[in-house]
Amino acid sequence: MMLKNKLIFNKYKIKSLNQITNFCWTFQGVNIKDNEPVFIKIGKKDLLFNFLESEAYCLINLKGFGIPKIISYGRNGIYNILIEELLGTSLYELWELRNKEENITYYIKLKNVCMVALQILDRLEY
Repeated sequence: MMLKNKLIFNKYKIKSLNQITNFCWTFQGVNIKDNEPVFIKIGKKDLLFNFLESEAYCLINLKGFGIPKIISYGRNGIYNILIEELLGTSLYELWELRNKEENITYYIKLKNVCMVALQILDRLEY
């Protein structure tokens, strides 16, 4: 799927592919009107269960610190598209970075795991 620089909903431009899963493609993008970074998820409509619609519903109801805001959700042809606030580096990107940097010390790896664990606990408590 070649979508770099493709315009979504006439407002969001895809910048780079983040990840491909069985359910959707994830991209980093930008709002062309205010240059704000966004996170874009695109999934096929013909799946048995609409994961993106369910995710949008959950995120709308979970509003709060560390929960990305839903900017837009809709359908375009055979795809469901979810546009979210970009909060920062994803766990997937951290994992890829870890795999590339062989000489990171054990302490730094342990520190990152502990920081992520604390953030997950904060979100669960919320």
